[in-house]
Parts: sequence; structure tokens; C-alpha cells
Amino acid sequence: MRPQPIPTHRLPILRIWAGTRAGVRLAEAAAARFGDGREGGGLVVVVALAGAATVPRGCRVDAIGGGPADLAGAAAAIDALDPFDRAGVKAVRDAAQAAGVQHLGFRPPVWHRHPLDRWVEVRDLAGAAGAVASIARTVLLSLPERDLDPFEAVGGLRFPVRLTRAPVRWDRPERFAPTLCPGPSCREAEIRLLRATGAQAVVMRATGAEEDAPLVLAARSLDLPVVMIRRPTERGEVPARSVDAALDWVEAILAGISRRSSDVPAWR
Repeated sequence: MRPQPIPTHRLPILRIWAGTRAGVRLAEAAAARFGDGREGGGLVVVVALAGAATVPRGCRVDAIGGGPADLAGAAAAIDALDPFDRAGVKAVRDAAQAAGVQHLGFRPPVWHRHPLDRWVEVRDLAGAAGAVASIARTVLLSLPERDLDPFEAVGGLRFPVRLTRAPVRWDRPERFAPTLCPGPSCREAEIRLLRATGAQAVVMRATGAEEDAPLVLAARSLDLPVVMIRRPTERGEVPARSVDAALDWVEAILAGISRRSSDVPAWR
């Protein structure tokens, strides 16, 4: 798909960086609520895709694969990137600050640990790689391919890898066995995956994403330990936790109200 040019008419632009399926849903909801002169005075919703699965309906896409994007003419900017993409999150924040554009992080809620969950919570990938050897001999990795490198240094373990997209090439050692699991998924499908791979534990990220939750439920059902990598947080960030909250923030911006103002309506 070719990036579409930004229109030249004078409607203000809402810039969204969409790096998750939740980010795509947010962009579609923004286009439905504000696009083409609708409620709130109208906006053009312009999206930069960074690993999101689908192109959002009703939006203009002008960048694919992440990276800096033009904020000229933007009324507001929303970072709906994968929160584990620390470099991307920082780039969006820095670009918004440099352009003087108000910026919001969109972060769906993290999962709450259930009493039956056997989570080993770690801070980062290095912590996860250091924890797995003492937990199991066969560990399912539900991680992006770029995050697998630290586990190659862990000897003596077998790592089936759960992937949502087929890799372009696979140069991992033989004990890293890719398994393609395109969404949408469900608890029963994830249970079948865990049994088929012989997984005795799982490594995954605390994304809070709906599409990742079935694996949490499956591990709970099979009483398997989960090495859960905590979601990173940005200092000083006050993110929106729902689509409605993010759109209320956009409406406040269109009304000329800063979120720091005492008159701003509740948007969180």
C-alpha cells in the first residue's frame, strides 16, 4: 500500500502513531467521530503505521514502518504505539514537544494478576532470559522476533516461538521453533498450542492487549508459570486508558482547552 498524501484543505489534523491493534481501533473511532466536519468541528485523521496489523478505515496513512512524521498543521498528536517500543515512544514525544503540539499517550490498561496466575514478573528482556532456566526446560516465547536474541545465550532449553506473522527469514538455532498463530485467538486455541509445543512455561510481555489475553488465560488453565515482562512507563506520562477517554481529550483540544487547565473535562 502506498502512503496517501495529506489533504491540502484547511481542516486541522489529528496525528496518530498506531503500533497496535488497539491503536488502529482508536484511529478508526477518531475518524468516525471527528472526520469530514463531524462533531467537534472536524479533523483529518492522519496515521503513521508502526507494526499495526491493518490499515485503519476512514484515515489517511502517510507513513509506514514508524519513524518521524510531519506534524505541520497538526492540532494534536496521539502516541498509540506499542509501549515496549521505547525508542518510538520517545521519538513521538520529542517531535510533539519540538513542534509545540499537544500530545497524548494511549495505553490500554494492564492485566490484573488473578490469584491462580503463576507470574514471575521481571523488568526487561534480560531479566526474562535470566529467569527461564530455573523455571522450565521448554519455554514458549510469545515475543516479537526482534526480542529473541537474549534467549540464544540461554543454553539447554528449547524455545518454541509464537509468531503472529510469518518471518521473512529464520536464522535462529534449531531449538527455536517458530509456530505461526495469526489472530484472532481464543483460550482454547492457546491451550492447544501450549500442549502441542510441550511448553512448561511462557514468556510474554504485559501488553494488556485483548489479543494477547487468551494466552494468559490458557497458561492459567494449565497451571503454567508465566515470565511476565512488565510494561515500561514514561516519567510524567498521564495516558488515556480507553478509546472514549482519548477522544474526549481530542474534543477538549478542539475546544481550545489544555488538558492542564482547571476547566478541562475529565478525559482519563
